Amino acid sequence: MRVCRGFTLLELMVVLILVGIIFSFAVLSLGGDDLAEAMEQETRRLATLIDMAADEAVMRGEELAIHFAEDSYAFLVLDAGDWQPATDDHLLKTYMLPAGIELRVEVEGEPPLLAEPAEEEEEEEEERLVPQVYILSSGEMTPFVAIFAAEQSRYRYHLSATLLGELDWEVEETF
Repeated sequence: MRVCRGFTLLELMVVLILVGIIFSFAVLSLGGDDLAEAMEQETRRLATLIDMAADEAVMRGEELAIHFAEDSYAFLVLDAGDWQPATDDHLLKTYMLPAGIELRVEVEGEPPLLAEPAEEEEEEEEERLVPQVYILSSGEMTPFVAIFAAEQSRYRYHLSATLLGELDWEVEETF
């Protein structure tokens, strides 16, 4: 009687499963593009906040706006004919972007032009926030595209809004 020595199918399957698990942990430990993940999170946050702000503007019957900077954005409320930061709302406030992430806004296809105050006005008045995007109590908003980018990442995230307040975002891979 001759006995064959070898591996059974069950033993081979167990080894393949273990190799697959080890390989999965190795790939995950290499890490991904952390800035891309942060940009995706910031894009989702901005979309959610704009959607919520649009609902609040309609429910409260007040005009809201957003002031964008390269490293932050702030929600503003129209108060006595002047745009003021939303201080009484914990969600609609100023948000600083994580280090390394830049924000660029294009309003109706063109970057917004910010009005610069005259030199003598600068001394007398505090710096005024000029909104680029308006969120009206009628449910309409300024059409715009917000682009989150980072020099160390090959991805860019685009958040676009229509006149009727519909938001959409997509990721672009740059080479």
